[in-house]
Amino acid sequence: MQQVKADKPSQAIVVAKPLGADLVVRRATHLIAAQSRNLWVLHKQLAIRLIALFLVAGIGAAGIANRTHIANYFEDFSGRVSSLFAQAGLSVAELSLSGYALTNEELLFGAVGLEPNLSLVNFDAEAARVRLEALPSIESATIRKVYPNSLIVELVEKQPVAIWTVDGVNFAIDGAGNRIAPVETPIEGLPLFVGDGAADDVPAMIELLRQFPTLNEGLLASSRIGDRRWDLIYDTGLRIMLPEVGADAALAQIVAMENQHQLFERDIAILDMRLKDYIAIRPVDRTPVEAPEGEQQ
Repeated sequence: MQQVKADKPSQAIVVAKPLGADLVVRRATHLIAAQSRNLWVLHKQLAIRLIALFLVAGIGAAGIANRTHIANYFEDFSGRVSSLFAQAGLSVAELSLSGYALTNEELLFGAVGLEPNLSLVNFDAEAARVRLEALPSIESATIRKVYPNSLIVELVEKQPVAIWTVDGVNFAIDGAGNRIAPVETPIEGLPLFVGDGAADDVPAMIELLRQFPTLNEGLLASSRIGDRRWDLIYDTGLRIMLPEVGADAALAQIVAMENQHQLFERDIAILDMRLKDYIAIRPVDRTPVEAPEGEQQ
């Protein structure tokens, strides 16, 4: 557009320019900014949560990628520190174990967790105590560090109440019938129980025999038959076959017979109490053994 001069100098007619492109852009920018401010005000908390979620996801991804490297670094660092303490004379050089008789020493050493050049400073006594008390034969364990280089381990073993023999292997068992530890030979003073499935029934049988002290004299073993009933085996060779049901009544009857007829002093091989109405007795076979022909007596 052109400016046109008026006839009179005091008057001028000005024709406005059309809106330029730059002004349009500025107005659009202001409009977008205003809308963004409105959205931020209305949805600020949602936006903050989305930003935080993306940050956490990014950090987590980075942590997963570097976790192995970080773990290896700290493991290597711990090893270097332990080695330095060991070089300074603080390595475990003496181990004192006490309070065990049933537990295998190799199991104890493994539970303690001693390693070459292990420093006493870095040794985790609490973790070792937990491992020791997890052994079937250990009731409790106490571990003390004695600087500069000694470790003292005091143990309390579970007390066995009986020996259970199955498939030629002897186990010391506790009052609940749980296996404590294998033993090479039966332990003197502990009753012997034999047979598959006997361990679970040992506590009840011990309690039953405790009611009849006479029947415990000379008793070598109690044998579990078919996991249903018991046979009592004595050092005289006598075998008492108890019934599956009513074993307590049968034992009371045997005690009465012993008091009246000195049953255990007679030549009896088998005393069968399984029948309800009568008792079956098999005497000891005293028939002399003939020598084969051609051999002298």
